[in-house]
Amino acid sequence: MSPQQSEAVERRLYNALWWAKVQSAGPIEIDPDTPAVAGLTRAVAPDGDKVWLVPTMPSGAGHGVLEELGAPPVAVEQPNETARLLAICVTCCWTDRSAPAWPGATGTLAQIRSVYAGMRGRREQPSDLTLIIGSLRRLHATQWIRWDEKVAEVRLGPRVVTWTPTDLSTLRDLCRHLPDPPPATLTTRPTPPPVDALPDPTDPDPSTEPPTAEPSAVLSATELGVQPGLGVEGVSEVDDE
Repeated sequence: MSPQQSEAVERRLYNALWWAKVQSAGPIEIDPDTPAVAGLTRAVAPDGDKVWLVPTMPSGAGHGVLEELGAPPVAVEQPNETARLLAICVTCCWTDRSAPAWPGATGTLAQIRSVYAGMRGRREQPSDLTLIIGSLRRLHATQWIRWDEKVAEVRLGPRVVTWTPTDLSTLRDLCRHLPDPPPATLTTRPTPPPVDALPDPTDPDPSTEPPTAEPSAVLSATELGVQPGLGVEGVSEVDDE
């Protein structure tokens, strides 16, 4: 076998390996230095440290093909409600619609609830939050969005890189017909201080300092700016504001 033939075989094996991973796990996060894979689109994560590999959708692919690629179009459970929430997330996160949808901006649960109520043309109902959270979880599981339930913030998922110019044009028109979200109030994530390689000899001996209380491992709902009851088990307990 010539070196060219050997290289071609290795390339096919390499592509097949990554396709097998994507088929079993859906879009996956990889190191930026990972070589390109034929047929898989690379979506650079917002922080630039990671890259998503996303299956390139065949034109006119049906549900069976999408399922085989590990990329179901949308969760079967409550598809209309889930699709409605995806449109709301696009409205909140695709703030510069002259730019690509990915990676977009960070949106909040408060924005989503506001747009949802405005789209319904009524005040928020106690059951609305249960429907919203359920749809956000399904969209997160299928990589359409990245939903951080702890801080009630959302970003568009890596699968949006597969949207065609026609898809984006349709979504721009849809966003114009949805209520405008209020400004986003994001949770501040403190940057941890750098760790020194060696202790400072001028610092006092830690053994002589009085003990301090251990910080809480989990911030309270009030500190996070999240309303009580947004946990996995307590979604349905949230009252109407």
